[in-house]
Amino acid sequence: MTRIACVNAFSGASGDMFLGAIVDLGIDPADLEKTLRRLPLPGLRLEVREVTRQGLRALKVSAVFEGKEPKFRTLGQVKEALRGSNLDSALLRGAEHAFERLAAAEAAAHGSTPGTVHFHELGSADTLVDVVGTIYGWRALGIVRAFAGPVNVGGGTVNTEHGLFPVPAPATARLLEGRSIFSEGADGEKTTPTGALLLTELTEALSTTPPFTVERTGYGAGDRDFPGRPNCLQIVLGAAGEETQAEQVVEIETNLDDLSPQIIGYTLERLLAEGAREAFITPVLMKKGRPGHLLTAIVPEGREAALGALLMRETGTLGYRVRRTGRVILKREQIEVGVAGGTVRIKTAALGGEQIRYAPEYEDCRRIAEKTGRPLREVIETASRTRE
Repeated sequence: MTRIACVNAFSGASGDMFLGAIVDLGIDPADLEKTLRRLPLPGLRLEVREVTRQGLRALKVSAVFEGKEPKFRTLGQVKEALRGSNLDSALLRGAEHAFERLAAAEAAAHGSTPGTVHFHELGSADTLVDVVGTIYGWRALGIVRAFAGPVNVGGGTVNTEHGLFPVPAPATARLLEGRSIFSEGADGEKTTPTGALLLTELTEALSTTPPFTVERTGYGAGDRDFPGRPNCLQIVLGAAGEETQAEQVVEIETNLDDLSPQIIGYTLERLLAEGAREAFITPVLMKKGRPGHLLTAIVPEGREAALGALLMRETGTLGYRVRRTGRVILKREQIEVGVAGGTVRIKTAALGGEQIRYAPEYEDCRRIAEKTGRPLREVIETASRTRE
């Protein structure tokens, strides 16, 4: 079984919201605090409170310092603090990578370099606690894959040491590049740079998740209590079998009404040969009652530009539509079986221990039919009945 998590940032995300949610999911606060005390943070203790946000119960986890709170203004100071701890190597590497991304986002936003950028508000020990604590909790919960949908970033403006900035703040916007965002509810910064960092560090942006069994749900509360919706981060934890997997794909499509069927067929073959997961035609009725075709290709993320260009070159269409989506697929295996005249590759797939797919490869069956003179139908039926 694979441990799966779904993060719902319907009211945004922040570091303390992540900490609250993972403690609500079952991480022992004492173990969490013991791990965080390995950092050079004298006087640190965690305060865990049950709170209500717009009628929803959640946990609020705060870092409290007895004495002056340490500051880490540069990436070098953060790395020095991390390497001066006795955190295990995997946790140390994960935290360093996260802060390197944070420094890169801050530097890009303010025209500096990661090595010289000043963290300002993000240089507080609280940020170090949020990042290290969340990564520790993620690993302790055994989460292998995690998914997140659109993120509520809030609206209006936010005061920083640099001045007044629009929401999302510059570093937050940089960290969320490639993710879907929205703004609902009262104005305010609902997703902080730390929240954006953890969300993008730990989750995949998928609109479709693999089927999984829900085990429990955790809610982490933010500081403010916005009217109209609970200011909480929801994390749903569960387990999925090894038979399914989710992936992000892109649909590209265009309408065709004046193209030879031979060219359409050739274009489908080219798209599949160049890496499209699927390519197909749907009959449509276009303007003025003209019959036409809707050509759709399902392509891997990152390949849409290349395959879209191929689509335009081959069909002469002046443009195509793009839609990012997700899909859940069964894991497949391939075996070979022997029949009279040769071997045939068989594509198999199972769900819940039951075999639901056992399909001979067409090209193998065709080759044997041509070689032996037997009907193709007979070769396919024989291969379908043959088992290893």
